[in-house]
Amino acid sequence: MNKLSLKLKITLWYVGILVLISFLILYAMTALSRTILTREVEDRVVTSVVDLYNRISAPESRKIGMREAIPEYHLYNNGVQLVLYDNQDNVLLGRVPYGLTDDYEFEDNTIRLKRYNNKEYYIYDKVVLFNENTSWVRGVICLTDELNVLNLTTQYSFLFILMFVILAGVGGYFIILKAFVPVNKIRETAKEISESSDLSQRINIGDGGDEIHTLANTFDDMLNKLEYSFNKEKQFTSDASHELRTPISVIMSECEYGLECVNDIGEMKDTLSSIYMQANKMSKLVSELLMISRMDNNRLKTNFEITDLSELLIFICEEQMEIQTKDIKLKYKIEQNIMANVDTLLITRLFINLISNAYQYSPENSTITVSLTTEEDNIIFSVKDEGIGIAEEHLNKIWDRFYQVDSSRTGDRNGSSGLGLSMVKWISDRHNGELKVNSEVGKGSEFIFRMKGCNDV
Repeated sequence: MNKLSLKLKITLWYVGILVLISFLILYAMTALSRTILTREVEDRVVTSVVDLYNRISAPESRKIGMREAIPEYHLYNNGVQLVLYDNQDNVLLGRVPYGLTDDYEFEDNTIRLKRYNNKEYYIYDKVVLFNENTSWVRGVICLTDELNVLNLTTQYSFLFILMFVILAGVGGYFIILKAFVPVNKIRETAKEISESSDLSQRINIGDGGDEIHTLANTFDDMLNKLEYSFNKEKQFTSDASHELRTPISVIMSECEYGLECVNDIGEMKDTLSSIYMQANKMSKLVSELLMISRMDNNRLKTNFEITDLSELLIFICEEQMEIQTKDIKLKYKIEQNIMANVDTLLITRLFINLISNAYQYSPENSTITVSLTTEEDNIIFSVKDEGIGIAEEHLNKIWDRFYQVDSSRTGDRNGSSGLGLSMVKWISDRHNGELKVNSEVGKGSEFIFRMKGCNDV
């Protein structure tokens, strides 16, 4: 059974159920019809005998005589053979049905079922007094002959059901075969993807309301997400390799220079300083990659707690003004006592990344404006700079890992790994927040983070 196809299994199952139901109905109808016909035959023989008894007992019949009162054609009534006997069991009128003996004893008002020559007969007797003579009226009907019509009907019904089941089975198989076309396409597509590793292939069976169309369209959606994820993974691997290759190359070249060319302490310090700077960059990049890996695998534990965002942001702004070396003015407008249920470490990274990002891409003698305000039940954090800005076609891509708007920023990138904004996006999603960017080339950018306040978290 396990070697049969699913289409054949379904067909055999529903054909089997159809056969079972059909023959149960035929059996029930035949049994009911047989019972009804048997009762009707009993009633018919009794009614015929009683009618003849009444005719014989009528006063007119006594005057004119039995033979004159009972014509021959009255002795066969609706399939019932009627026979009149005297008290010596001699036949006065009528005749016994062919093949049936007349040696059965008389029993008044009793219907009996007798079998003779493989046939069943109903016999009903009734005693009658005619001119002071005792006579018997006997009615005989062959039940077997009456049931032959029903048996013949049952046989034809059986043949009809058999033909119907065969046609239904063949038709059902082709319907199932057609219904399974999308399933075959799913199987073929999955096999092709497995053999070729080409995730760009799709089933594309179109819209449909049945479960198989829904399955196929869901499969296509899954492939879209898988292809996107694999492409992002490949891009991420390529970008990470590129980011690591640059500092490694610098370290190796500085080491070679130091070993072969450095002759005094000053040059040695410069070489070691360069090596240290590149190693520090690699360390930072590896740490960020590790954090991203944990984020992707949902292994980065979060600890949400009620936090005073106003106090936290003031501390971050003052710290950034101290550690940044560019001649850039940082202004902040922060409402007091803004509370929220957040992961303090993650929200701190979000604040720092956006502010440091503004420092990296702002020119000297410009201004960065940081604000933290509330609007109804929302908390709004924004960082606005006067940097080079971002073109509109790049706004949806800046959250991608390693993405850089300006190709001239490859290389050192002012110490940026290109992972900061992707982390910001993940932290925002983790806090059910919303990120928005307003930017114009040559006039600067504004990053806006919006989230629910403490009372609604």
